[in-house]
Amino acid sequence: GSLYTGHWQEAIAVGTAAALRPADKLAPLHRDLGVHLWRGMEPWQVMASFMGKATSPTGGRDGTLHYGRLDLGIINPVSHIPNNLPVATGAAFALRYRGTDGVAMAYCGDGSTGRGDFHEALNIAAVQRLPCIFVVENNQYSYSTPLALTTAAHDFASKAAGYGMPGERVDGIDVFAVHAAAVRAVAHARSGDGPSLIEAVTMRMHGHAEHDSADYVPRELLEEWAKRDPVQECAARLIELGFLDQDGVAAVLAKARATALEQRAKVLSMPMPDPSTVEDGVYAD
Repeated sequence: GSLYTGHWQEAIAVGTAAALRPADKLAPLHRDLGVHLWRGMEPWQVMASFMGKATSPTGGRDGTLHYGRLDLGIINPVSHIPNNLPVATGAAFALRYRGTDGVAMAYCGDGSTGRGDFHEALNIAAVQRLPCIFVVENNQYSYSTPLALTTAAHDFASKAAGYGMPGERVDGIDVFAVHAAAVRAVAHARSGDGPSLIEAVTMRMHGHAEHDSADYVPRELLEEWAKRDPVQECAARLIELGFLDQDGVAAVLAKARATALEQRAKVLSMPMPDPSTVEDGVYAD
């Protein structure tokens, strides 16, 4: 069904979100599960959304990831990517207007950079020198359209120069590289120097959603990217730096799996929405 996974893009979501403060704003995509979880959304809430439960952030009204948590600074994603970029630009304007040093961070995919709202958001953010960071998740495919049919310029970071802002291209598999780039971009925005763009290069290892077999992707391309798992590379780096050993990594992964199974069991027992509430929140009182 319409279940969207952030598999192979965990380093982008976590690496960028970890560079922000609680008062900063985020406008993630439907693949940015790590953004939601890092900011404090419980795994059961994500699962409840996919299962259409009454306890989900949307009360069972959306079965995908078109939801946010304004109390956590997460702006609802929308289907027509990158419509969230102009919204984040507005949030950045509001943060500055209110006299704070807060920043906003917005995400989009490689395919959506060809839409007008991408241009409009980056242009006004640059003109107004707004504290906004734009993260382009270059995962090679916009649904079934390969990168070669989306843009003639495959280096998205270089497009930032056309708007008068800095751009940086990073390895989207390396959470440390992503985080370092995000820290630099956030410092740039927070100091009043305006927006910047980060291009994180990765691969979408599944179809657009689980109903999509992704037969249009060459198998050899998937096999090449499968050699680099961001979670495994992060674990190897932590071992290399002496923060964990193999047993410590195994313990973390076991705890994550146990938590997921426990939360799934919790959600399965939760109620479905009451049909009589179908018009709640649709019409103004």
